[in-house]
Amino acid sequence: MMISMEAETLAALMGLGGTLVGAGVSMWATVLTQRYQAKTGKADRVEQLGRAAGERALAELYALRRHLGECRADAIPEDRQPWRKIAKDHMDEAELAVGLIPQGDQVRERLEEVLNVTHYGMTRREQSLIRQLGSTRSGASEAIGLLSAFLRGDPLPERSPGVERFREQRDVGRAIYDLENPSDMP
Repeated sequence: MMISMEAETLAALMGLGGTLVGAGVSMWATVLTQRYQAKTGKADRVEQLGRAAGERALAELYALRRHLGECRADAIPEDRQPWRKIAKDHMDEAELAVGLIPQGDQVRERLEEVLNVTHYGMTRREQSLIRQLGSTRSGASEAIGLLSAFLRGDPLPERSPGVERFREQRDVGRAIYDLENPSDMP
């Protein structure tokens, strides 16, 4: 009788131990699954937020291009022409939105270059108003093409000649600054 009770107790303990081990494995698997879902959920949310930021930037660039299409080279004095401020506001909003795109370092840098060239073109006083509007429209179209390619997952288009000139001038300016301001000065 003693042996049978010990066998029953042993069997019961083994059953209890198996149940506890099974419950522990089940809980561990549940925690791992929840962590994985949380991680993928976060990645999905970040991607969705980045996509929304890109779409917002694209909407600003389209609004910029539409605004520029409505501008006319009228005989209004330049200081009373609001098109530059409106255009600059659209460019700033687009740049701000692109700044929120995760893993968008390359498109941010490229868009910033295009917008810098565009801003420079629209403020060049030696150009006629028609040429300023034209260079700004061209920059808006280039920015739209760049951002559209990024959002589709396509390779980014080549830099325009105007952006290449901007990069060269910027690099020359930096080299001159570095020569005139050596970092080893006390």
